[in-house]
Amino acid sequence: MAFKKTYLLLSLCIFLVACSSNPTVSFYQLKFIDTENNNLAVPNTKNLTILIHSVKFPEYLDQPQIVIRESAYKLKLSENQYWAEPLENEFTRVFTENLNSRITPNHAVKYSELHGDKADIHLSIKVLQLDVNLEGEATLSVKWAYWPEGNIQNITRLKNTYQVPIKYNNYESKVEAQSQAIAIFSRAVADTLIK
Repeated sequence: MAFKKTYLLLSLCIFLVACSSNPTVSFYQLKFIDTENNNLAVPNTKNLTILIHSVKFPEYLDQPQIVIRESAYKLKLSENQYWAEPLENEFTRVFTENLNSRITPNHAVKYSELHGDKADIHLSIKVLQLDVNLEGEATLSVKWAYWPEGNIQNITRLKNTYQVPIKYNNYESKVEAQSQAIAIFSRAVADTLIK
């Protein structure tokens, strides 16, 4: 009888300790990849304003948690790894910073930042996929379109997919690889728009 009471008391203590321990919650941000030091800016003599009309995201990415692709059909939300802000906002901010670093002296702006300037080129982006998989890769798949001011009939539509290896099996490396994928995409956009 004393053994049962001791066992029950010990089990209750273990249960209470397990329930009271708080797992560490971490928050992550995508990072602008500085290309100024790497001499990757696109040389040009034009002075253009690129208006980023919209950046649309699939609903599966409208989560505070980082999304892990376990297979072509199965996604998993990380338990204690969160984005510091909505991923759509992070992507737009980092993409715009990366693009601007590559097209100087030109500049890319969102509509709210246009301030009466006239846009020379209009840009629309639809993110199809931005996640990491169990094979150690970050994937960014995007459809995007651009057209000159006042000539939407002359629209060009493109689709690109980028896969970046993840250096280490931790969330910081996963977010770094996603940031690198965005930097590669912004380089492709800069190369296309500033010819």
